[in-house]
Amino acid sequence: MKQQNYLLLFLVPLLFATCSDSSAEPEAPSAWKEDYTKQEITIEMRDGIKLFTTIYSPVDTSKSYPVLMQRTPYSCRPYGADTLPGSINHNPDLVSSGYIFIKQDVRGRWMSEGEYENTKPPYSLFDSSATDELTDTWDTFEWLANNLKNYNGNAGLYGTSYPGWTTLVGARANHPAIKAVIASAPVTNFYFEDFNRYGLFALNYLPVIHAFGTPRPGPTDTAWYQNDKEAYGIVDSSKIYPDYYDFFRDRLTLNDYWDVLDSSNFFWKNIREHANYDEYRKKRAWDQYYNDIQCQVMVLGGWNDEQNLYGILNSFKHIAANSPDANAQLVMGPWAHGIPSRADSAYYLGNVFYGYDLSKIYMEDVEYPYFEKHLKGNGKAPDFQVKLYDTGKNEWDYFDEFPEDTGKELTYFLYNERMNAAYPENTQTENYQTYISDPFHPVPGLEGDNWYGMAPKFYFTADQRFTEKRPDVLTFETDVLTEDINVVGEIKAIIDFATDHDAADLYVKVIDVNPLDRIPEYTDKEGIKMNGYQRLVRAGYIRGRYRNGFEQGEPFIKNQKTTVEVPLLDVFHTFKKGHKIMIQIQSSMFPIFDMNPQNYVEDIYNAEKKDFAVAMHMVFATSKIVLPVK
Repeated sequence: MKQQNYLLLFLVPLLFATCSDSSAEPEAPSAWKEDYTKQEITIEMRDGIKLFTTIYSPVDTSKSYPVLMQRTPYSCRPYGADTLPGSINHNPDLVSSGYIFIKQDVRGRWMSEGEYENTKPPYSLFDSSATDELTDTWDTFEWLANNLKNYNGNAGLYGTSYPGWTTLVGARANHPAIKAVIASAPVTNFYFEDFNRYGLFALNYLPVIHAFGTPRPGPTDTAWYQNDKEAYGIVDSSKIYPDYYDFFRDRLTLNDYWDVLDSSNFFWKNIREHANYDEYRKKRAWDQYYNDIQCQVMVLGGWNDEQNLYGILNSFKHIAANSPDANAQLVMGPWAHGIPSRADSAYYLGNVFYGYDLSKIYMEDVEYPYFEKHLKGNGKAPDFQVKLYDTGKNEWDYFDEFPEDTGKELTYFLYNERMNAAYPENTQTENYQTYISDPFHPVPGLEGDNWYGMAPKFYFTADQRFTEKRPDVLTFETDVLTEDINVVGEIKAIIDFATDHDAADLYVKVIDVNPLDRIPEYTDKEGIKMNGYQRLVRAGYIRGRYRNGFEQGEPFIKNQKTTVEVPLLDVFHTFKKGHKIMIQIQSSMFPIFDMNPQNYVEDIYNAEKKDFAVAMHMVFATSKIVLPVK
């Protein structure tokens, strides 16, 4: 595996928004710099707070232009009216066509005044005197309507991840100037994506939490958060990096990171204090607020988005159901987080090849005509509703609506290391398989010892052969498929489970197994054995205490059979003839996620090492996987 020693400070701006920061925009020909001027201003909100805003306007003032805006917590850098970025937008066709490009530091971040609150709830919907991102968006566009020169009155919003969220918030603000938005990989609910996942803590994100919870002394054009690399054992000058797995395993408990994140970090405090899906968490579930949006909305994402797949799918589904005037459209490619705004050639995720020029074609054939039509009235906008990429066939398909219920299912029961079409009838005793879960030697979520500032994107398609033969992983597979099986929708993993302790986590991995006699293809990466490759298609997980609801945890009753449904987000994947389908069940993916002590404690964030124990788990033959198929 190629060494990937990512510097933490480089990764911080990439969290949620791989291409959101102007410094992360791809370089464009310098010719644009002759066609645009830069202006830095502050825009006053209704409560007196001023938001720092950068405006790039066409030099040609003989005509008017629409606005394309991004509201971001990642800064409007580079600051300084005479300092220009490498690019003002990722799409060169939009830049050449002529728009007024605007970036704004959201409240409480970088050069904007005020206090920052991560994914701030829409307080103004409940209190007309309150301010939030809805009111800040409205006030910004009111100012632009009254003050911006050469503005045609039409505006669009765009952004990836957190700026994808501000894009949908902006759409919900329903300012009449906002005509169309493209929200890429939008954050939607922090309890089920990014830092937390179905009650688990995404441990691999810990090295970037300082960027979101360090108190800011006031508006600043330089980073006010500092990462203590030495606490991680990083020595940049000598290119020394710790073993990713061992660093976290040696600490194990979530209460042993105070040298990395101190008590002043308000984001870490909030994560620790709201382990359950309480009212604080529910108020920040933004999909519930996307009602009655008036402007055109496109949600953009990728099936391999490690960070915000939950937000992509659930924000679109809610808008489609509750905002008919938005005419919600969805594009789901094979991409990882942030990739659609990069003009790729051959696109690989890890060792898996998906196609050529996928992002480039999207930008040329979808994004560009979308904004040209809705903001300028030029040409024809894309007329599809749902455009999905089949990650098994490597081809696009179109739907009138999101295919949540195909009406057809394939059910497999899990026993004798096989995925069986029927439960065995002649069993005198309860049929089950056991495995040991050892928190001191957890199942690795990644192969190798490289250091990552957060989970690397490639693990979403990683070869699972390194876990298949472990005694702490149960593996089940089909016979060789005699025909294609096209899975579209949310796979159900219904696991009948028991443990000899009173706490456990469950992970279910859905895997596409290449034929052993597969002939190498010219797109295969050099040196990678693709015959027999066990490609991860989807991983689902849940902290077992929340099997009956996330509002309150409860222990397992030792050695008592209970049903746990492990959430698996939607897929669109064809398992081809000649391949196999494989299911792996385990109780850790470390250190992508934290480790369960396996002795029930009320607050895992304050668990001690003495609370951790080796446990024996059982998976019964009544456990099943249900595949929605076309």
